Amino acid sequence: MIDDGTGLLAIGELARATGPSVRTIRYWSDEGALPPVTRSAGGHRLHDAGSAARLELIRTLRELGLGLADARRVLSGETTVAQVAAATDDRLARYRALSALVNGMEPPSSHEEEFGWVVAALRAHVGS
Repeated sequence: MIDDGTGLLAIGELARATGPSVRTIRYWSDEGALPPVTRSAGGHRLHDAGSAARLELIRTLRELGLGLADARRVLSGETTVAQVAAATDDRLARYRALSALVNGMEPPSSHEEEFGWVVAALRAHVGS
């Protein structure tokens, strides 16, 4: 924490407190997903507790397989996780059905299509 009584964190302190690297946090900031609360007199990015919570949400969304653009849209309120998951499911279902037809196989059942993203997210979470 910066020793000026504001409770603000420099990017390195935020990285140590939350886990992602400084480079990752800087990238997410540059992409607009994790804007700094303010900047120091020297131009360094400063973050607060809300930034740490937002960062944790970004990490969770990324672990669930959302791209950074989708995560940013969720964080800005443009869309919801459910809407992104539904759109992703629709694209995956179409791809699987087409792939099955091309390869002369049966298309996957609707049950697999409906819950495939959940299984994939759990596998990704267990693997990390």
